[in-house]
Amino acid sequence: MSSVQRLPANYQIVLDVVNDIAHGSHVNAQEIYLLARLRQPKIGFATVHRSLARLSDLGHILKLDVPGAPSAIYEPATSPHAHFRCTACGAIADLAFALPESTRVEIATRHGFNIHTEALTFSGTCETCARETP
Repeated sequence: MSSVQRLPANYQIVLDVVNDIAHGSHVNAQEIYLLARLRQPKIGFATVHRSLARLSDLGHILKLDVPGAPSAIYEPATSPHAHFRCTACGAIADLAFALPESTRVEIATRHGFNIHTEALTFSGTCETCARETP
């Protein structure tokens, strides 16, 4: 996603790092920091952390607080989709699923909210772990 607003150089580096990760990958702040340092060795962790917060606020990246995951994870801003977290191995995968617009409208109307985004995470056992568990 190209930015409409001009970003500070270090924020742009962080955005580029997140956008360059493989589709379906999810990385934490520490991993982003290490990748950003390859591009800008003097960048600090606090700068990366501030960049991630601002880029998420601007909608340039997605921040996911997945229940049971040790820390927040980030991914490029893409079309709406859900996530699955394996409770056995901790793997996180994208799911081609989003709530229908009519459901979001119904929820918003019923509760008097304006819903801008959704974050839906399923948990259970992935196929590999299910095969390994008797």
